[in-house]
Amino acid sequence: MSDTVSITGGKPLIGTVTPIPNKNSLIPALPAALLTDQPVVYHQVPATSDVEKILEILKLLGVKVTRRQNTVTLQAKNIKTYKVDRQLGEQFRGSLMFAGPLLARLGKAQIPLPGGCLLGFRSITTHLDAFKAAGVKIKLANNHVILTAPKKLSPHLRIWQMEASVTATENLLMYLSGLSTQTELIEAACEPHVTDLENLLVNMGAKIQGIGSNRLVIKGSPKLNGAQFTPSPDFVDIAGYMVAAGITNGRITIKNANLPDIVDGLIRWMSAFGINVTRQNKDLVVSLNKHGLIIDPNSNLPLSAPQLPKLSPRPWPGFPVDVIPVMATLASKTKGRLLLQNWMYENGFEFVRELNSLGADIFISDPQRLIITGPVTFKGGEVSPPSVIQATKAIFLAALADPVTTTIHGVDILRRRYPDIFSVYRQLGASITAA
Repeated sequence: MSDTVSITGGKPLIGTVTPIPNKNSLIPALPAALLTDQPVVYHQVPATSDVEKILEILKLLGVKVTRRQNTVTLQAKNIKTYKVDRQLGEQFRGSLMFAGPLLARLGKAQIPLPGGCLLGFRSITTHLDAFKAAGVKIKLANNHVILTAPKKLSPHLRIWQMEASVTATENLLMYLSGLSTQTELIEAACEPHVTDLENLLVNMGAKIQGIGSNRLVIKGSPKLNGAQFTPSPDFVDIAGYMVAAGITNGRITIKNANLPDIVDGLIRWMSAFGINVTRQNKDLVVSLNKHGLIIDPNSNLPLSAPQLPKLSPRPWPGFPVDVIPVMATLASKTKGRLLLQNWMYENGFEFVRELNSLGADIFISDPQRLIITGPVTFKGGEVSPPSVIQATKAIFLAALADPVTTTIHGVDILRRRYPDIFSVYRQLGASITAA
């Protein structure tokens, strides 16, 4: 597969799509199979590069992996080691998710310091802090973090996370679910993929009160059972289709996406930019309203200054940080000005130079704030986005908007989350060729 594509935009995207399963649900759910010696069956597992790396790590740990099309069965009956393979583990941040289940099952975990999207420091401090609060001993050596569970468990724990980190919450949930103790977890993340993991752990035999909230009570067990798991649809993928329909004046039906707990916020935010989302039974139908893309002055978007609406990420159910980059593309095609903020990642806006080179009018107020003026007509050209999935997605969507040709290098990173992204968009009418 080519790492470069050429896109000729300006064509309305029309058709029906099925959003991918939430990759971020599978990243912790697959390692959770280590918590039991019984089979755990996973449905709708996409062949993304991150998923394949996790399955390979599981095999090296001694887990039996069986795959039939999109169904994966894992059985961790005989785990051979507590050490995650260094070569694989260093490649992506998902390797961190082995710490919790290995600690619960074996009492020890050795994890190589991970890589992944280049979004700044993305410190693992939140993970280490959460484990320390649970009594876990931590040692850093030779570019590894080594975690050792306490020999004596307190029957009751109360852990207050320093921030509502999604992956730290998930890691801690897996560890605590495999222990014979009761824990109150405060300031827990509550994104849809966290809820997916909570439901899996309950099906395996853990007791969790407060699912979907930021305050949990976990009663674990060292004897968890096998279970079935199906991830929820990827709300970031859903948001991308909403933006694509809006900026191309298209009409896209998103199958099985009418899930109020996941999309209600997205629908309201998109409507503030002139995008219509209609519920049709289990589906969403997305189109442009009759006034076109314009920031609605009655949308009640927060204001950073008079006549300057503001959009910034917040912990769920606030606006998801992974959708922020594509909103820069949407705002560039929308009449009005928008302050777009990303306080979560210090390097989260490095793709803006590529958007501006394509014709966007984006003022970088500081590394975490942009003032975007629209609408612009993208002029095409040749760009190399930073190695960040959603940044590349923002550039990709921008290339679809206007009748010009854009060549994008480094698109392989998209396949980490969207394995068939180009074929899906071609089916909607996009002109995409390997370059």
